Amino acid sequence: MKKELVKVGKVGRIIGIALLAIQVIAAVGVILLLTAFPLLPAKYMAAVIGALVIAAFLSLELNVICKQRKCVILGIVWAVIWIVLCILIIGYLEPARQALKKVTGQVATETMHIEGISVLVSEDDPAKTLQDTKGYVYGIQRAEEYASCLAAAQNLSDVQQLSITVKEYEFYDDLAAALMSGEIQAMIADSSYVVLLEEYVEGFEGVSRVLEELSFDTDIKLMENLPTPSPVPTPTPTPTPTVSLTPSVTPDATPSVSPEPTAVANPTPTPYCTPFPMPTRKSTTDITNNYFTVYFSGIDRYGAITVRSRSDVNIVMTVNPLTKHILLVTIPRDAYVLIPGVSGTSYDKLTHAGIYGVKTSMKTLEQVYGITIDYYVRVNFSSVEKFVDLLGGVDVYSAYDFSAGGYSYKKGMNHVNGKKALAFARERHSFASGDHQRGKDQMELIKGVIAKMQTPAVLNDFSGIMSTIADNFQTNLTMEQLASLCRMQLDSGASWTIDTYAVATNGGSNYCYSYKGAKLYVGYIVGDSVREATSKMRDVMNGH
Repeated sequence: MKKELVKVGKVGRIIGIALLAIQVIAAVGVILLLTAFPLLPAKYMAAVIGALVIAAFLSLELNVICKQRKCVILGIVWAVIWIVLCILIIGYLEPARQALKKVTGQVATETMHIEGISVLVSEDDPAKTLQDTKGYVYGIQRAEEYASCLAAAQNLSDVQQLSITVKEYEFYDDLAAALMSGEIQAMIADSSYVVLLEEYVEGFEGVSRVLEELSFDTDIKLMENLPTPSPVPTPTPTPTPTVSLTPSVTPDATPSVSPEPTAVANPTPTPYCTPFPMPTRKSTTDITNNYFTVYFSGIDRYGAITVRSRSDVNIVMTVNPLTKHILLVTIPRDAYVLIPGVSGTSYDKLTHAGIYGVKTSMKTLEQVYGITIDYYVRVNFSSVEKFVDLLGGVDVYSAYDFSAGGYSYKKGMNHVNGKKALAFARERHSFASGDHQRGKDQMELIKGVIAKMQTPAVLNDFSGIMSTIADNFQTNLTMEQLASLCRMQLDSGASWTIDTYAVATNGGSNYCYSYKGAKLYVGYIVGDSVREATSKMRDVMNGH
C-alpha cells in the first residue's frame, strides 16, 4: 500500500509540475495579450498581473514544494482552474483584438470596392469573355455613376490589359444608341440601369446582352489616367448666370440658370466659413488628452461596407476628452457644395461626394466648415442594425409621434432594436422639415449608442461586438487610440455632455456635377447657420 501511495505521489507530482508549466505559459499569454490590447486602466492591469503571479506561486507551492499527497491533488485542481480561466480570457479577448485590428487604422484613401457594373455587347457579337474584347472601342456615359464607369474602364485597360479605347457620351440613351449603331463595340453601365435601358430605349432589348458583371477594388484618384481616351465633344453651353454663395448672403432657393441640358451652374467658389487655425493641442494622435474631430459617414446600402455608394449621413463629431464634451453637427445630404479635387467650380450634392471616396467627403466638409477633420467612421445599414442589437438595443429621443418601416415611435424616449433604430434614422417623409429632421434623428441615435456604450452592457458581449463590427465598420482611428479611450472611461467612469446642431439649408433645384442630365433637388446652405456650427465646434475644441 505504501509503495502504491509513493507511486501515486510521484505520478501526481509529475502531472502537477507539467500543469504548473502550462499555467505559467497561459498566464504569460494573458499578460502579453493585455499588453497588446490595452483596454484596462493601469490599476486594473496591475491587479490582473498580480493575481496571475500569486496564482502561479501558489501552484508552485502545492505542486513542487509541499510534500504532502493532498497538496499534490489540490495543486493539480488549482492549476487546472487557472489554466481554464486563462484560456477563457484569451479566447474572449483575442478574437476581439483581431476584429478591432481589422476595422481600425484604415487610411482614408479613395480605394473602394466596385461592383454592380456591367459590360454589354451586341447580341450577335462573337465575344464570350472579357478577354475576347481586347482592342474593342468601349463606351461610357457621364450622367450617372461616372466615377465607377471610369474605374471600370481603367480596370479593363490596365489590370486586365485589354488595350481598349474609351469614348464618352453624355447620357445613357446616347450610349445605348452608339452600341446599337455599331459606333462602339461594348459599353459599360451600372447594372441597375440595364433594365431601364431595355424598357425605355426602343430596340435596345434583344440586340444587346450582358457579357459580364465586374467586381474589383480601385483607387479613385487614378481614374483620370485612362489610356487612349476619345471623349465625344459636346456643344458649348450658353453662358450661365453666376449664383453667389457669399458668407453673408443666403442664395435664392431657385436661382436662374441656363436651360441648356448639359449646363452646370458655376457659382463663385467662396467658402461659407473662413478657415481658422485649429486651436493648439499637444498631440494630434493622443485622443485622451487633446480634442479631435470625427466624420461619420453613413452609406445607403446593406452588405459589405467596402461597396461604393453615396453618403446619406454626414455628421461631424467634435470631442474634447478633457471636458467630457461632445458636439454632433449634421448637414442635409442634398447640401449644394463644391467637391474638392472632383467638381472644380461646379457644385454638386454633398451625398455625391461619397461616390468618390470617404476622403473626398471629408475634404468637402472641411471646406464647408473651415476646419480640419482628423478621423472618419464609415457605416452602412447592416452596421447600424447589428451594432444596436449587440448592445441590447438603445434609447432614442423622438421629437414627434410618427410611424415608419412598420414601427411606431412616440414623442419622447423610445427603446429600439437594430431594425427599429434604422427605420428611425432613415425616416423623413413624416416630417414637415424632411431631411432636416432626419439629420437630427440620426444624431439622436448616435447619442443613444454613446450612452449605451458607457454602461456595463458593452462588456457583456465585447468579443461579439468587436467581431461584428470587423466587417461592418471602417475607420482610420487606430486600435491603440480606441483602447486608450476605453481605458480612460473605465478609469474615470465620467459621464459625457452630448450636444447637437443641425445646419440649415433652403430647398431649390439646380444642375449637379455628378448628374448633368437634369436639374435635381438641392439644398442651399444658410451661411449664418454653418458659421454658427463652426463657432460651436471651436468652443468645444477650446474647452468652453
